[in-house]
Amino acid sequence: MYRLLIILISFLFTVHTVCASVAIPYVFVKNYTVDDYKASCQNWGFSLTPDGMLYVANNSGLLAFDGNTWRLYSLPGQEEVTGVTNYNDTIYTRNETMLGSWNDKDGTLRYRPLNTVPPEVRFTPPAVETPFTLPKEIQDAQPSAFATNGTLFFIGTLTQGLYITDSDGTILQHLSLQNQLQDNIVRFICVQDTRQIWVALDNGLSQISFDPPITLLGKRSAIGKLANAGLDGEELYIQTNLGYFKRSLGATSPFVPVNEAEAQPYLKTDKAPVPDVKQLFRNTEALGIFAQAGLVYPAGDDLYWLSIGNEAGLFHVADGIGTLKCRLLFDNYNMNLVTRGKRIIPLNDSLVLVSAMQGALLINIRELIGNSLGSTPLKISGLEYVDASGIHRLPINTQHISLPHDFQEFNVWAGTTIFTSNHQISYKIEGVSSDWSAWQHDGKITFLQLPEGRYELKVRKYVIKGPYPELTLPIEVRPPWYNTVWAWLVYIALVWFLVQAVLRYNLRNLHKEEQEKAEAERQAEQQQMQLIKNQMLEAELQNKNNELTLQTTALVKRNQAVQSLLEELEKQKETLGERYPNKLYIRMKTLMEETLNNQADWVLFESYFNSTHQNFMDRLRQRYSDLTTGDLRICCLLRMNLSTKEIASLMNVSVRAIELRRYRLRRRLELEGDTNLVDFLMGF
Repeated sequence: MYRLLIILISFLFTVHTVCASVAIPYVFVKNYTVDDYKASCQNWGFSLTPDGMLYVANNSGLLAFDGNTWRLYSLPGQEEVTGVTNYNDTIYTRNETMLGSWNDKDGTLRYRPLNTVPPEVRFTPPAVETPFTLPKEIQDAQPSAFATNGTLFFIGTLTQGLYITDSDGTILQHLSLQNQLQDNIVRFICVQDTRQIWVALDNGLSQISFDPPITLLGKRSAIGKLANAGLDGEELYIQTNLGYFKRSLGATSPFVPVNEAEAQPYLKTDKAPVPDVKQLFRNTEALGIFAQAGLVYPAGDDLYWLSIGNEAGLFHVADGIGTLKCRLLFDNYNMNLVTRGKRIIPLNDSLVLVSAMQGALLINIRELIGNSLGSTPLKISGLEYVDASGIHRLPINTQHISLPHDFQEFNVWAGTTIFTSNHQISYKIEGVSSDWSAWQHDGKITFLQLPEGRYELKVRKYVIKGPYPELTLPIEVRPPWYNTVWAWLVYIALVWFLVQAVLRYNLRNLHKEEQEKAEAERQAEQQQMQLIKNQMLEAELQNKNNELTLQTTALVKRNQAVQSLLEELEKQKETLGERYPNKLYIRMKTLMEETLNNQADWVLFESYFNSTHQNFMDRLRQRYSDLTTGDLRICCLLRMNLSTKEIASLMNVSVRAIELRRYRLRRRLELEGDTNLVDFLMGF
């Protein structure tokens, strides 16, 4: 009885010890190199903020990471940052000589030097007391950093990387340069949550996840390309192009070669042909990208894996309708599915083995779906545009983006935060493209020179289950100043004024044309009247000229008749002698001579002549003042183109006398010898 009691007590103690011990965790290490964060390799510390930002003290300055994009903020003088922490939404940094704070402005941190910091600000985390004595292996590796998540203890060293122990000091995992870490010198350990930590190394950074839903069981370089697999309790058997292997599902168990006879009974066998997507689903459009999947893998209980590209989705099929249970984009884990051969091998209702280019991946579907619940939303961590004048940063809380028409580049930084394992994003610009971009890890979205108008930038985040979380950012590209409403109002006003000016100009021209037409008509009428008047004057002048000619002719004929009578009188007197009474002879001769020398006839002649020949005599008197009355009369008679004989008759002198007087007249008029007297007088 006593012996049985001892056995029972020993059994209970053993059970308690087993239950109290901590299982060795799987680890998934994601390393970040200088090529990733573009700064110095040496890092000194971390600070996590509640909004999912990670800040790193780096030799090049302060590093900030939102899950997608690394940004480096340099100190004045390009000095290093050896310590970082946050308190009340303010980031504090230090080095050997400087203290300072960083405030977010328009999505960019601005540095302000400080002499002191608030007493609540602590650059070193509270000391971690290990409830055990450090194993000699860890002591020899020179411990440099301590942290705990409450269950596991993390001890960083200066020579052998990172040790993970339980509360008893048992080493569960040792990560080093030879085993997943990229450096053996650990400077700082930051606990993100119970399943993730960050490690600052002398050469890079590492994010370590414990018991992740996706685990790399064996590298392809060691086991080859996965072809088939099967599970026997906790023992996993696989077939690859290098042979057959088995291992326990325990975290530290390696694959060991086995013979075909041992492994074959547990490997999956395809008993029925695998249907394609169109045979399984009535409405393939509801499958999204998986409608084009060429690979289908039955998982039992009406569950099917569909795979396309580097993505896989698990669907439940009922009556030809597919319901998405979860999806996996292996880009999130820096893994790549094989391009040929079997990709997915379901092991049971929760475990799936995946053939990747990196090796064999074990996926726990239940944990994968559970971890995806409560996924953090997207957020904007930076906005800026570039134009000819430089870079312009915008507040990250801007609800409506307004860009100038001549902007050259617009950049948006979207962050998924570090609290998620899915960091891939996709985007599209409504109004430019209706297709989503390919999934990308980089949170920077850039587009160039959009035409003026209104757009919507939509960004979505990859999630394991359910619809993709989206954010929408309205964007307006303003028109150039010459295409604004005010400019068009000015254009309309200018057009109106131009139309008015043209109308006024045309009206003035029309009025001017009417005036010119009226003036032309008036001038034509005046010309017509002047023509009529000239014609009348010419007729009157012609009449006067005719009257002058008639009068002159009459005078010539009268004088000639009187002269003939006078000659006849002289002949009769000579013939009759004394018989013709002297009294009668003298009387008749006197009357005839008075008739020939009648001055009244000359006065009337001069009157007619002046009216006909435009004061010809007055002009001669003005120019040649020494002309006598007889000279003027001869000039008038010569202008009328009368012969010497006719002039002699009119003036009752001899032809010889007229010729002498013409000679004297030429001298008085100072005419050259070759100048015709009549032509001169007619042209005067």
